[in-house]
Amino acid sequence: MTRPWVAVTQRRVHFEQRDETGDYLDARWMPLLAAHRVVPVPNDLGAARRLLAGVPLAAIVLSGGNDLPGAPGAADCAPARDEVEDWLLDRAEQRRTTVVGICRGAQALAVRAGARLADGAPQHAGTRHEVRSVASTPWGWPATFAVASHHRHVLPAVGLPPALRVLAVADGGGTVEALGFRRLPWWGLMWHPERESPPGPAARALAHLLGHTIRSL
Repeated sequence: MTRPWVAVTQRRVHFEQRDETGDYLDARWMPLLAAHRVVPVPNDLGAARRLLAGVPLAAIVLSGGNDLPGAPGAADCAPARDEVEDWLLDRAEQRRTTVVGICRGAQALAVRAGARLADGAPQHAGTRHEVRSVASTPWGWPATFAVASHHRHVLPAVGLPPALRVLAVADGGGTVEALGFRRLPWWGLMWHPERESPPGPAARALAHLLGHTIRSL
C-alpha cells in the first residue's frame, strides 16, 4: 500500500546572536507521522509552491509555534509563514483536503472562519489541564482527559462562528480546546499531540484523521 503524502508547516525561528533565521519542526512529530510520506513546508511561498507542485497531498498539518497577527499581545509573528499557510488553506479548501491544525494551527483555522482570540495566559501556557469532550467523534475520546497545553491565546466558546462545531472544551467550559468545520474536513486541536508521552487522546485523533478520508461534520 502506498503511504499517503502529508504536508506539515513549520515554526519560523530567529537566532539573534547569529543573525540567522530558519524553519523548525519538533522531532517528536516524526514517530506520529511515520506511516506517511512527510513534506516539511518551508516558510517561503515560492519554494513551497515548487516543492508541492504535483504532490497528491492526503492531508495538511498546521503545526504550533509563532503568534497569529492581530492576536492580543502578539509578539512572535511570522508573516512569511502566514502567507504560506494562507496559500495552503486556499488550496485545501478548493480540493477538500483534510487539514489538522495544532495549537496555533487550530487558532488559524478558527480565525479564518471568523472567530476571535483572547489572551488566556498563563492558564493555558506551559501547563497540563483537564479537557472535557462535548461531542461524539469518530476516534472516541474519553469524557475527560488531561492535555499538554502550550498556548497563550485562547478561543472563547461564546460567539463561535456557525461554521465551526465544538468538540472539546477546557475545564470550566469557557474556552474551546478542539473543533471541527461543518462543511470541510478541517479539524483543530489546541494542545500538542507530539508532546504527549505516552501518546494521548490527541494522538488518537491525529492517527484517525491522517489515516482515513472522513466526512466533515
